[in-house]
Amino acid sequence: MNELTRSGQPLTPEEQLSFQIWMWRLLVRQTALYTMGDSTSVPQKTAEELLQSLLYTLGAEESAPDRIRELLAADPEAAYARGVRALEKKSAEVKALWEQVCLSLPNLENQSLHDTLSSLQGLWKRYDHRYFAHQIPADIDYQLSCPVPETLQGMDYVNEYLRRLLAENRFLCRFAPDRAVRVLRSSCPDYRGLLINLFEPVAVNAMGLALMGRDPLALEITDADREAILMKLGPRPGTALAAAVRHLCETLEIRDPEERRCLVRLAASLPPRMQAAQERGDLSAIFLSLADY
Repeated sequence: MNELTRSGQPLTPEEQLSFQIWMWRLLVRQTALYTMGDSTSVPQKTAEELLQSLLYTLGAEESAPDRIRELLAADPEAAYARGVRALEKKSAEVKALWEQVCLSLPNLENQSLHDTLSSLQGLWKRYDHRYFAHQIPADIDYQLSCPVPETLQGMDYVNEYLRRLLAENRFLCRFAPDRAVRVLRSSCPDYRGLLINLFEPVAVNAMGLALMGRDPLALEITDADREAILMKLGPRPGTALAAAVRHLCETLEIRDPEERRCLVRLAASLPPRMQAAQERGDLSAIFLSLADY
């Protein structure tokens, strides 16, 4: 409970006690419902999970003390009911997003992507929004270029994961599959079977070409191109890459905000790798040549 009071204006001791009592009422009620009225006593681990579920449903797990004060002014059961309705809405959003992701898949094979989407199928039916709302009853193995923050839980995590995956898929669909495959082969010969991200190698090559003012759809980068990119990056690779992303979005007419954010996040993550490669004078492990079939 002390974790809930670390940001914003701290709760007074009286407010902390009031919130503990407020939450205790809800936890007793949830425990009775969970045991179908047989008991208000459960193992400690189960009680902790029920409490975490309540905090997530109420929006108190991220809590600013101001949120706790809002809850203290509300009826516990009414506040919980509103939280449950919000979760039901998020579940419907997950279903719609999952369908969009499946329809947006690029013509590229990857086992972990297939397995992850299969595991997420029907999640909205298995999801226990009443007792374990913070949990995700699915195996999410496919790695995103920029992972979802671990601070997100339950349907918030899945929603954000699917939004980012949808944006990555849409970007990949802009490129000829044979060229994307050759970039992926250069990055990881077993790109189909290993836990890798399909978006990042293709996007980085596209950024490199955009940085030189060339057609990003070509994806082909030569040794001479890498020398030119090295000069373009200069002493501030982050600034150069941000400009490359803007040019890339203009050239490919990328309007979707999430697709643009994916590229911005990727560009922001690259400077440490770029600086190390610049010191070696070798960008071949970042801007890839197309692999021969």
